[in-house]
Amino acid sequence: MVILNFLSVNTAWNREKVVEFLEKYEADAVFLDLPSSFEAYLASRLLPPADVSYVQDLRASEPIIKFCWDHGTPIYCYLDSKVSEERREIQIDLARLALRAKLSGVINVYEWKRLITRDIYLQENSAEYIAMKICERAKIVNACLNLPMGVESYLEQEGFEIRKIQLYDFQRPIDKLYELVLKEMSGEDVSDELYLEMIRKHLAFIDTVVEVGYEDACKFIWL
Repeated sequence: MVILNFLSVNTAWNREKVVEFLEKYEADAVFLDLPSSFEAYLASRLLPPADVSYVQDLRASEPIIKFCWDHGTPIYCYLDSKVSEERREIQIDLARLALRAKLSGVINVYEWKRLITRDIYLQENSAEYIAMKICERAKIVNACLNLPMGVESYLEQEGFEIRKIQLYDFQRPIDKLYELVLKEMSGEDVSDELYLEMIRKHLAFIDTVVEVGYEDACKFIWL
């Protein structure tokens, strides 16, 4: 069995590239990086109601969802709903930190690192759950969005062939903030000055989102 792991940002213009591959590879199943509670809606050809934290993800995934509906391809959502809720709260707290920084000009590096570290741990600890869910539902050719490396490792141990397809160069400031935290978690020294620089770029990214919209802001070169 084959896993096509598409590394894709949550924009419609990038997910349309996934559709092009789906047409080429004729995937037998699609696994989206959305909460498992969304599956029942998608199976009924309905878009699930979503709060603000998943509106963009659903909007971005619509090209894939509609393609699957048109071709009768089953859609699965591989994120644990409870973990998704915890991660949603972290994203809300990060947004609050960003607003506080913009209003006061003060950036608390420790709080940014603490929240991102918690988010990374949640992702890592759910790797086995995700892999098991995919194993239970996988068919011959399976298209997946943004599977973490830990999940790939589990699936390889189960005999899957993993093909990674990079569709977006993750250079948003928030991506780089997560990379900095990962480096520090692995034992590297990362200065607060580097964190401050990246957080300020993230705040500039937010300003650009307000000005031109998220989809267009993701097309800019930030680093």
